[in-house]
Amino acid sequence: MINKEKIAIFGAGGFGREVYHLLADYIDGVLYDCVGFIDCEDKAGLPVAFIGHESNMDQLLEDYQFSNCVLALGDVHKREEVFRKLVKYSLRFPKFIGSSVKCYSKDIAEGVIIYPATVIMNDCKIGRFTLLNSGVTLGHDVVIGDFCNINPGVNLAGRVTVGDSTFIGIGASVKDNVTIGKNVIIGAGSVVLNNVLDNTTVYGIPAKAALK
Repeated sequence: MINKEKIAIFGAGGFGREVYHLLADYIDGVLYDCVGFIDCEDKAGLPVAFIGHESNMDQLLEDYQFSNCVLALGDVHKREEVFRKLVKYSLRFPKFIGSSVKCYSKDIAEGVIIYPATVIMNDCKIGRFTLLNSGVTLGHDVVIGDFCNINPGVNLAGRVTVGDSTFIGIGASVKDNVTIGKNVIIGAGSVVLNNVLDNTTVYGIPAKAALK
């Protein structure tokens, strides 16, 4: 018998709508029934109802009786901010791994979302509420922190480390044994050959720091 649990999607933009379709998969022995979308403003054209605003969580929990939530917010800092507000509600934040993902690592934290066609090799660690978008490849022993966005087509070679709240743009590549700091932005298509310090934006081939 399939265990079906109620879940709400926090974030009613394009990311939230994409995540809604991932819920069709049977994940970790659970099939999720989405009660609706929560956001800071009303949204139209959603596949299920917009049920309310983020400022009204107490009432939403009472009305819809859900205990699971997925944070589908594209801004890494907004995602962390909302999580901090939701901690007091003792919600569960399941990890969502697309059915076509090839994953050879078990150390994947709560709230992680992994899109289809991604490959994760052995002994990787993925931190809380990180997004791995479609077509990402992670070599062995990659470590990614919390609240990161790894966008479509990104390639991280073996033993790469990525700090918290880092954004890696579409199609970027990082060579093996490179350490990327916290709160870093790596531009789309960049090739990162050297370590990147915290709070830095880099882009290009090879990637270099943006001029201030």
